[in-house]
Amino acid sequence: MTNILLLGAGFSKNWGAPITSELFQALIADPEVRTNGAIHGLLWQNRSNFENALAQLQDRFRHDPQANREPLLLMQRALLRIFERINGIFRNQDFELHQERLTVDRNRTVVEFLAKFDAIFTLNQDLLLEIHYLDRVHNQFTNRRWNGNSVPGMQPSGGVDSGVPFSGRIWTPNGDYTIPQNTQPFFKLHGSTNWKDTGANADIMIMGGGKDRAIQANPVLQRLQGFFTEYVGRGETRVTVIGYGFGDAHINAILRDSIENHGLLMYVIDPRGANIAYDMRGFVHNQIGTGVTEFEEWFQKGLYSASIIPFRRLLTDESVDREVLADFLEGR
Repeated sequence: MTNILLLGAGFSKNWGAPITSELFQALIADPEVRTNGAIHGLLWQNRSNFENALAQLQDRFRHDPQANREPLLLMQRALLRIFERINGIFRNQDFELHQERLTVDRNRTVVEFLAKFDAIFTLNQDLLLEIHYLDRVHNQFTNRRWNGNSVPGMQPSGGVDSGVPFSGRIWTPNGDYTIPQNTQPFFKLHGSTNWKDTGANADIMIMGGGKDRAIQANPVLQRLQGFFTEYVGRGETRVTVIGYGFGDAHINAILRDSIENHGLLMYVIDPRGANIAYDMRGFVHNQIGTGVTEFEEWFQKGLYSASIIPFRRLLTDESVDREVLADFLEGR
């Protein structure tokens, strides 16, 4: 049996990061955005999801790069400034709650939980796990399962053993997708704020519309998506999903195929719990005869169970949900 972890923005929210629907507030406060009436207005028109505004800018750029380059670059600069703030917040707080350290054993820490998985996949571009996890896999807080982490396809400036924390370095493609023995692979499916393609002088980070097209155009992200497809399609794979709202069609297509054809099972940790499928009805149009959407159909088939308990409480507090999650991870 293979256990993998899939993280979305709701995971980082546990440490103060905004989810996608909340980034609008931060963007309209950005100094450069505030002085650009067109961008400011576009964001207001798409205040429920800023990625729709970004998608419009990306589409305009594709049709007329010369006329629309600067508006798109402005939005990208604003987003990077927000991510810098988010990463700064992460650096200034404890990964584990202080009271947790005093009241629970090591098996209930976030670090120990992360070390349980055969692979970690994340849709987040922030540096939360680099700051608080990747550099700690060797120490006394881990279960000794791993000798370290690997980031297939990418290398840090200065080399892996330079002594500088991973979160403080720029990562660039190296074409090496091997996973060294006894290392836990870490896949950032949408890139990262500190990933750069030096040859193209571009960030490796995708947001907005057309994510699947952008992934297919980037060799690194295309290969990482291939890893995700391979892991969930192995058979007898279980994926713990934390904070992903099932809003990315390319991810959903992979999950659906693996549920329907390879027996993939999911445990979902989200404030909406199993109701995610029903909340999505307004966004899913392919109704089938019974009135159940196609999304609901495969989601129900693949769902082992779900929890609405906040992640860090789920780890530490006694609850039925915590015991069901333990059963899921142990293959019961």
